[in-house]
Amino acid sequence: MARSINEIQESIIEQINSDVSLNTLDILTDNEKSSLNDSLTSSSKVALWRMFVYIVAVSFWTIEKLFDTLKEEIEDLLRLLKPHKPSWYRQKVLNFQFGHELNEKDYYDNTDDLSPLELAKARVVKYAAVIEINSILYIKVAGEKDGIREKLSDAEEAALLQYIKLIRDAGVKVVVVNRDADSLRLEIDAYYNPLEIDANGARLDGKDGEPLQNKLRQYLKEFEFNGELVLTKLTDQLQKVKGIEMPVIKAAYYKFGKQQDWNLIDETYRSDAGHMKIDDDDLTIKWIPRDVS
Repeated sequence: MARSINEIQESIIEQINSDVSLNTLDILTDNEKSSLNDSLTSSSKVALWRMFVYIVAVSFWTIEKLFDTLKEEIEDLLRLLKPHKPSWYRQKVLNFQFGHELNEKDYYDNTDDLSPLELAKARVVKYAAVIEINSILYIKVAGEKDGIREKLSDAEEAALLQYIKLIRDAGVKVVVVNRDADSLRLEIDAYYNPLEIDANGARLDGKDGEPLQNKLRQYLKEFEFNGELVLTKLTDQLQKVKGIEMPVIKAAYYKFGKQQDWNLIDETYRSDAGHMKIDDDDLTIKWIPRDVS
């Protein structure tokens, strides 16, 4: 972005003042120096050398403005000619600002100097993933409240759909997936150390009443959006719980949307909504003590 004329002038004058080796009179003969008046060395704002500084500053400002114009023209050509990748759609969706008008160049004009808090509040899409299936782009989205992923409101989804219609390439079919988290159901045999864990799964030192359950909830909370759930990797995470020696996932199921029946997870599962949750009623743990060797 082009600097202002004043900024360029200040930069030149600062350089002159800071460079002790810069002396314009060094190249002059003694007779030439004696014939000059004080206008060349004066600190006055109307000194002759300051006029030259102003002329040079305007020249630089003109060049920088021309480069800005050239950059805008090139960006416009790229925007019109270059087909966009799924990663571009993902970033554009994350940049969506609820309640703000989109300008003609398909991006938001934030020259009103929105505060970081206002900008973060307007960007309601906190998570997004784009998948292409049979030439259709499926964009999974989610918001966030108190650190928990959640479905966008109806108003937010309606505005997002209009936004996507304006930014998408002509002919590209887009489907927005904005749903409640998929439900997860687990049946676990938890072999525990009776010196650290009691028969109900609580730590004996009283630090945590549900260490295994909390580890599972934290794992789902921090799990990569639209990531693949791998039961073996989940088992590895649960095994990190102090006092849990061998967590065995006996069975795993999922369901999403309006599904009533549970679907078996063999080893891997990528959630339909992009995120998952587990209710207490859907988590069955059989606590099995391990003899201390």
